[in-house]
Amino acid sequence: MMEEKQKKSSLMSIIRRIYDIIATLLIALAAVVAVLWIAGIRPYAVVSGSMEPAVHVGSVCIVDQHASYKKVAKNDIIAFRVGTDTLVTHRAVRITADGIITKGDANNAEDAEPVTKDNFVGRTLFSIPKIGYFIGFVHTRRGLIASAAALAAFILFGAAVSEKKEKKKE
Repeated sequence: MMEEKQKKSSLMSIIRRIYDIIATLLIALAAVVAVLWIAGIRPYAVVSGSMEPAVHVGSVCIVDQHASYKKVAKNDIIAFRVGTDTLVTHRAVRITADGIITKGDANNAEDAEPVTKDNFVGRTLFSIPKIGYFIGFVHTRRGLIASAAALAAFILFGAAVSEKKEKKKE
């Protein structure tokens, strides 16, 4: 009987440690994202293949919104707005007096309009493959509900395996 109680207590201890590690990692990730957000670093999901193979569909581009428009150089990958709600990430192929001429690596022709200071968003620092699919899902109604439910379940699970509850039973 006592041995069974020790096994159960040991298993609960392992579960609590795993929970604590995951919770700590989530908090650290949230802190890093918050600091990057304050610093003007934004993630943008890639939805077309115009920059393949350098940046794949489903990737997330990490864009420095504080990057200087004047310091953009040939071959930099930049983000810019086309219209009011479309964000494009393409490579700078030429810098002219009219603006920055861009082209998607997979496209046959340069973009029709040069990027100006007015529609320049920032310079892409790097991209992370596949994460864009998750971000795209979270931005849907179903994804938001699923994310909220998962977070609530995680918090409830943490309350269920808390050490305080275990100590009360003893």
